Parts: sequence; structure tokens; C-alpha cells
Amino acid sequence: MTATEQASSGKLAGLLSSASVEVSSRGHQLQELRDHFARGTDVTITFLPGDNYRHNVETASALRRAGYHPVPHIAAREMPSREALDDFLARARGEADVRRVVLIAGDLALAKGPFRSSRSVAGLGATDKNPRRCRDAILF
Repeated sequence: MTATEQASSGKLAGLLSSASVEVSSRGHQLQELRDHFARGTDVTITFLPGDNYRHNVETASALRRAGYHPVPHIAAREMPSREALDDFLARARGEADVRRVVLIAGDLALAKGPFRSSRSVAGLGATDKNPRRCRDAILF
């Protein structure tokens, strides 16, 4: 291996040691995570069209029990109501100690409820620093 290849390999190893990883809302990849990623790794949880937020909470809980930091997506257009959003956030915080979320509009062209974009959820203050809710939201 050349010096350039060694340097590149070292840089890649440095990046991978602080990488996050993503799993589906069903969480079937937990064993693979254990095999390849250290406890304490941030693990984002997708929210694909047709997913039920309760699956995301169950997956987040399993990840937390396994020693990972669950970071579920909230797909704004998938939320059928403000009550469903509040329930999701309360369950994620209460059952899985979720501290961060990734707030996305989602893949649906038409919203199932009142939220057409990530900004429409963020504008509610639903993810503000409230002990019953997630501390941080990342907007996409």
C-alpha cells in the first residue's frame, strides 16, 4: 500500500468511527448493527410511505436497549393529525429516550393530514426543548 493509500485509508477509518447509520422502521438490521457498529452510534430510522409511527417507536426502543442513539425520522406528510404527531413525540421520548429527530417532508405528494412540509411541523414548536418531547430537530 502506498503512502497516499494509507493516508486515505486512515482518513476513511476516522470518518467511519464517527459515522451514523440508518435502518428501516421495522428494525430488522439490529444484529448487523451489533456486528459492525459500536454502541453509542447514532442510528436514524426511516419513515417510508405507509409506515406507522408506532413501528418507529418500537425500533427506537430496541435500539436504545441495545446501546445505540435512536434518531427517528418524522415524515410530516405521513402524520394524519397534530394528535398523532404529539403521540409519536411523547412515545419516542418516553419509551426510547429519543433526544433528536430528523424532520422531513416525506415522500408523499399529498399530505395525509395538516402537515405539508417539515416547516409546518417545526412551526408548531412541537419539537422545542420540552422534556416530554425530543430536544433537537434536524430539518430537511
